[in-house]
Amino acid sequence: MSPKRYTLALLVLLLLLLASAGAFNRIVDPFWYFRDVEIRGFNLDKPRFPRNERLVKSALVRKLRPEAVILGSSYAEVGLPATHAGFTGGGRLKPYNLSVSGGAWPEIYCYALFALAQPGLKRMVLGASGSAAASCAGYANLGDVDYAKLLLSQNALSASWETVRRQDGKPRVTAEGMWYFKRFEEKIRNDEDIMVNFANELRSHLCKAPQPDRGFDARRVNRSRPPADASTAGLRGIVRLALEKKVRLVLLIYPKHVLHYEMERQCGELEARWSELWNIVSLVEEEAGPDSPLIEVWDFYGYREVNAERVRAGKPMARRLWQDAGHFNHEVGAVAFDAIFPAGRAGSSAYGRKVSTRDFDRYIDDSESERRAFLPGHAWVQQELDELTRRSK
Repeated sequence: MSPKRYTLALLVLLLLLLASAGAFNRIVDPFWYFRDVEIRGFNLDKPRFPRNERLVKSALVRKLRPEAVILGSSYAEVGLPATHAGFTGGGRLKPYNLSVSGGAWPEIYCYALFALAQPGLKRMVLGASGSAAASCAGYANLGDVDYAKLLLSQNALSASWETVRRQDGKPRVTAEGMWYFKRFEEKIRNDEDIMVNFANELRSHLCKAPQPDRGFDARRVNRSRPPADASTAGLRGIVRLALEKKVRLVLLIYPKHVLHYEMERQCGELEARWSELWNIVSLVEEEAGPDSPLIEVWDFYGYREVNAERVRAGKPMARRLWQDAGHFNHEVGAVAFDAIFPAGRAGSSAYGRKVSTRDFDRYIDDSESERRAFLPGHAWVQQELDELTRRSK
């Protein structure tokens, strides 16, 4: 064979291999972008979608054009169900969970601007975790599709093989972008495993000298007017854009496990938490008015049973409400959405609170009263917090 024919044959072979790899990746669709073929036992479970969501989620929003979007960090990605009947208006609105794991506020801010710019958006739930503006120069390609990475990259091919291999029926992510995180993790099976998981999550929040008898002084909550500078420009911009687009925007303060709330108190961080909430609520009222039908702030702080699942509950991870003190499962998110989007359900607003500056002080008082009523009947809270504190050091 002549060198020319050899080179041509090699080139044809390489092209055939690339075409075969691209076709294989297209059919298996490990990142759930193309959605041409979905077969149980072949590619229905997507084990490699998590951690690759930044590759496809914004592109899917542009492709699918959802009318109701959830956006935030992994707390929102794991815990807020996009298919909730109230959130979708009884199925009238097409939903998607655009949240990304590890998403800090600067990134979430840029994703929010992107989502609000999409045609047809009518509703957004945003996990509020900051207020400053950020540079979005690094996010100029949000919504673009990188077909080379989806079809021809080594990552895509590896993900496709793993997708075909790991069709074990354990869901990792839904078609609407909700992530199950560690819920079906085989290494987390019993109370001891879950205690370790809680300790690992709380480690980054543990202060050097927690004080179990530390009090809370509501007078130290900063109720000053939010500054009209760069520190609040990001959230103001999001609120203004939502008003301009007539998008209903819900700023959601994530629920936390009562063990997390007790750690905040013992570390002297509770006053800062309430101060930040006041800053968000008062900023929204400055921009949208005190009774805007479009912009709302919902907080899910509280010593309720839904926030107080024992770590040593004798239940497997798959049946729990909480994976750790910050990550709640979609059952908790559904109860939160029942409050925000009641869909005619009687008593659905018992969990959480729509916050305003008018009733802010009463909200603090009610929360303190709720804690005082809750703790005497739940001695395990301090016991498990002491154990977690020891393990977290």
